[in-house]
Amino acid sequence: MSQSHAADALPAVDVPRFREAMSRIASAVHVLTTDGASGRCGATVSAACSLTDAPPALIVCVNRTSRIHAAVLENRVFCLNTLAGHQSALSDIFAGRAGADMEPRFAAASWEQLVTGAPVLSDALMSADCSLLQAHDVGSHTIFVGALKAVQLGSAAEALVYKGRAYHSL
Repeated sequence: MSQSHAADALPAVDVPRFREAMSRIASAVHVLTTDGASGRCGATVSAACSLTDAPPALIVCVNRTSRIHAAVLENRVFCLNTLAGHQSALSDIFAGRAGADMEPRFAAASWEQLVTGAPVLSDALMSADCSLLQAHDVGSHTIFVGALKAVQLGSAAEALVYKGRAYHSL
């Protein structure tokens, strides 16, 4: 049996234990946005990171049942906007905790555009404007690989992080 098949035969960790383990990892909080033929859409995400600097690319993981998933696939562009420590309310809005539809979500902040047309949060710590390079389905999520087309750097303020099922500033 090869190593990958041997690993498949091992029992899986149960979901509640996995979620508890993941809650102990501090993650940056971002608002993922897109605009195009499918319309303007945004959602709060935490599973995102750099992939390579040659060429510059990043990954973001999105649940396939979310509205932004279909919008990114159709629009073929997205912007990853990293939130500052004081932007937890904006994170909650884009997480849908207030029940707001897309227009009220976007009305809660100031936006601009760089290259792709995806909404760029004016006061984000960093905004990475990307074209969709690849999409890989894994379980309930899709890993979107974005080729960076532009980067906007905001202030070097504290970052908003999520750990232990709560927001923190770092």
